Amino acid sequence: MQHNLTDEAVSEVIGTVLIIALVVTLAAIIGAMVFGLVGTVQETKVLAVTAVRFNESNISLTYHGGDRPDQLYWLNISVNGTPVGRMGTLGGTSPVKVGNVTLVAGNFLGNNHVIVVGAFSDGKEQVLLDTIV
Repeated sequence: MQHNLTDEAVSEVIGTVLIIALVVTLAAIIGAMVFGLVGTVQETKVLAVTAVRFNESNISLTYHGGDRPDQLYWLNISVNGTPVGRMGTLGGTSPVKVGNVTLVAGNFLGNNHVIVVGAFSDGKEQVLLDTIV
């Protein structure tokens, strides 16, 4: 029985390369954790806001509530990149009531990009609505 020595060396080289790749991957993951490059995922709040354009000069926004409606303190509203209003009191300490409606007046010809950002009791902000009306 003959042994071909070149065949045996191939599996050793592949095994060595795989072990080196595993060590490098683990070192990168551990290094990222140690140096704080891996952050925690922020909790997403689930709330509903709708926007309806009645005519060329009025857009109505309605807050419908969600999983934790008592944590939403105010909504900042912008249309086409321009801040146009707020629902609730800036820096307020009482939550926005479910069912609140805000009417935004302006010149809203054609399609308008509406963005509503909610500010919460924990100091965080989240985009609640990003739509075209």
